[in-house]
Amino acid sequence: MSPAPRRRLPREELAEQTALGDVYVRRLRRAQLNLSLLALVAFGGLVGALPLVIYLVPGLQDIDVLGVPLSILLIAVPPFPLFVGMAFLYQRRADALDAAFRELAEEERPG
Repeated sequence: MSPAPRRRLPREELAEQTALGDVYVRRLRRAQLNLSLLALVAFGGLVGALPLVIYLVPGLQDIDVLGVPLSILLIAVPPFPLFVGMAFLYQRRADALDAAFRELAEEERPG
């Protein structure tokens, strides 16, 4: 009876660029792409909705704050803190994806 084939480590699969290693890399890229698209849609949706809100709320164009129309302030000011917050969340999630991939690649052989 021949010995059972040993289980190859993900690190070996990646280093030797096997089909399974390609699957690992493809899954990482797909997760990163999904994260990027989610961030793009969320930011674009929120910022893109501002002009629609300004258009749909009657009388908003008539309100001035320190001589500047409120509608202009709503389009110019809120996206920046929103962008910083979303960038922070995006970076945390991207780091988590990378750490999970690194952990998989550094997995030790049991036993």
